[in-house]
Amino acid sequence: MDLQDLKNMKNELALHLCLSENTRNFSKKALSKNDKRRVKKYPNLLNFSAFKISRSLKASAKRRSKFCMSHKNGCAGILFGKGKFGLDIELLKPRDFEAIMQFCFSEGELKIYQNSKNKILAFYQIYTAKEAILKAENLGFSELGSVDITKSAYTMKHFVVNDLFMVCIIFKGKKDIIKIFYE
Repeated sequence: MDLQDLKNMKNELALHLCLSENTRNFSKKALSKNDKRRVKKYPNLLNFSAFKISRSLKASAKRRSKFCMSHKNGCAGILFGKGKFGLDIELLKPRDFEAIMQFCFSEGELKIYQNSKNKILAFYQIYTAKEAILKAENLGFSELGSVDITKSAYTMKHFVVNDLFMVCIIFKGKKDIIKIFYE
């Protein structure tokens, strides 16, 4: 997909997904002003490959169109498109689901989880959708409990990558095609 393709996107979302610890495309000079301030405040960010990979993707995206990004443990993604949309990536791993659900799941979300056969997948489908909605709505993490996917107007698409990562894309309106690119 080239720059012209991105300009012509109307009802399309394009996901660039990187599954690598390779940070060779990272350039400190290409960081945004906000990221430069973050690195100045937290210099250890430069020690994390997920930060470097996601910022390499971000540097290539900021000149193209609206985007949303997410990264987790060696998987980074950036979603391009128009309209309202969000992206979240989480590593599929056992964790204290009960504590997290008490903190931020609605009654409807708890019912979805409780009625599911695969609790880990159900948890991550709900959780990633909530985080993706936060990003689409420009809300802070403290608002996670106020997001209820059972009452959301967003369409949610989930998929698992390499049996390790749950990826969630949310959007409003009709999106004809979701293109996925592995780099």
